[in-house]
Amino acid sequence: MKEDVSRVAVVSGTSSGIGAAVATEFLRREYTVIGLSRRGNPALAKEEGYVDLIADLRDEEAVRAALTSAGDATVNGVRAVVLNAGSSPEPADLVKVEWQVAADTYETNVRTALNLIQTSAPLLKQSGGGSLTFVGASLANGYKPERWAYAASKAAMTTLMRACSVEFANDGVVANEVRPGPVATAMTMAGLDGEVNEQIIRAINAGFGTDWLKSPRTVAEWIVAIAEFPPNGPTGQVFNYSRKVL
Repeated sequence: MKEDVSRVAVVSGTSSGIGAAVATEFLRREYTVIGLSRRGNPALAKEEGYVDLIADLRDEEAVRAALTSAGDATVNGVRAVVLNAGSSPEPADLVKVEWQVAADTYETNVRTALNLIQTSAPLLKQSGGGSLTFVGASLANGYKPERWAYAASKAAMTTLMRACSVEFANDGVVANEVRPGPVATAMTMAGLDGEVNEQIIRAINAGFGTDWLKSPRTVAEWIVAIAEFPPNGPTGQVFNYSRKVL
């Protein structure tokens, strides 16, 4: 493991999809990347500068232990934290959604973010400041009743982001949210295995009139660019790349 680390990014949910693409983009920009996920990412683990940590992010102690295992030489340089981990239940009629479904979604999406924030915020402060970047969803506006449970958890994430923007302002930490809109991942495209190339994405957008479907790679570039905002940069903001009105 590198002893002289100047820039470190912590990314949750790196086993696939947006999280894996964000980790890859940070590596391209010569960060050391600490990836946290329940399944790990064997492919990324082979990349120089990537630290693959397996942990259930719903467990605060597991998150703390995982970051501790990365070693002081790595965590002392944390400059960016991307809160991407989450899940979405199957759509269902609002009147039939059981509370436990909503509670489980909240636990997976919001609790994982809170645990990582509480563990990593001191590391950002120790490094002289940095960023917390949340991967949100335009569905948080509630315009799809059948996705209410997921939408409610993402709306809570927006509130958490804005609370962080105030709480850590004096520590030189900015907090922002990216709402990417539809992305070509397994979460939005059932049965998808692997990355869809740009040509196919363009064809889907043209043929079905979708809300601007994008590749994880494209979204990752936006997320990392926002994660690199300086301490006096925008904070408490939602950057909307969906065509749905905020």
